[in-house]
Amino acid sequence: MNKKYIHIYQCKWGDILADDVYDGSGLLIAAKGDVINEHAIKRLKTFGIRQLCVYKLQNEESTVKSGSSLVQFKKDYRKDINALKQVLGDMAAGRKPDYKKVECVSDSIYSKITSIGNVVECMNEVKNMDEYTYTHSINVSIYALLISKWLGLQEKEIRNVVTTGILHDIGKSRIPREILNKKGPLLPEEYEQIKNHADIGYRLSKDFPQLTDEIREGILMHHEREDGNGYPSGIKGDNINRYAKIISIADVYDALTSERIYKRRITPFDTFRELARIGLGYFDTEVLMTFLSNISCYYIGSMVKMNNGESGKVIFVAPQSISMPIVYVKDKYIDLSQDRQFKIVEML
Repeated sequence: MNKKYIHIYQCKWGDILADDVYDGSGLLIAAKGDVINEHAIKRLKTFGIRQLCVYKLQNEESTVKSGSSLVQFKKDYRKDINALKQVLGDMAAGRKPDYKKVECVSDSIYSKITSIGNVVECMNEVKNMDEYTYTHSINVSIYALLISKWLGLQEKEIRNVVTTGILHDIGKSRIPREILNKKGPLLPEEYEQIKNHADIGYRLSKDFPQLTDEIREGILMHHEREDGNGYPSGIKGDNINRYAKIISIADVYDALTSERIYKRRITPFDTFRELARIGLGYFDTEVLMTFLSNISCYYIGSMVKMNNGESGKVIFVAPQSISMPIVYVKDKYIDLSQDRQFKIVEML
């Protein structure tokens, strides 16, 4: 049987370990050949294990791209976008929006984590869809859900974070489209208008009496930064709402990895490098490191294009060099952290 690396959240009961698993001190905590069960999963999580090597069945198909999961994901994703479009359309026109639509989208997104095998791979498949304003809000809420889960938040809190993600950019419904969709650089006065969307979103959130104050503050503060250089208030550190700390990372990650009118998207691995570079000043360190160490594992098995034009497959992501994984290309393994002449330029 062949081997494959998977994220701990992707392992299933009945999976068989293909390698021994050790903790940071070298203590054996699971042996090659062990069968994964609920107790084993809990034990591995307790020791902070994020990646596992398991045996892959010979007839095992691609978990997402060839299966019904992707079809269902795209169907639900389109339904969520249409519902959000109606909500934002009502807000733009000054009509009272239907909160039930927000609840339906929130429930749909929450269910994706339990019903879809690799939700990150599914999201990559819809990255080229149009209507960025809407797809971005859906994507941010999904990434925020994952972060919340990795941080160990309870279900009620996770659902609140998802709702914050769905509504974080509702203020843009009142920003002129010609500014939002401008291809060239924004003029200073146009940028100031864009920055107003956080305040506007906070005010619009009051149209939903069902929202908690913490959700409203998350909408207001999702562009605040740890060093005080964010907006609208320039607050810093512990004064920033905890939902906003999660949303801000999900927001930037999706923006960098998505195709935009005025810029090309960059690969997740380049995005890891960029987030690590700006992270200490911009984001909560615990939230950022939790996100990076977990999300990077989801790209194991992804097909990529290298800077020499060849295609390869991501085999392993080392915790100490998540932006430079090991890639299998033409019968050889390339460790990008050691061989700097090679670089991933595109996800396939």
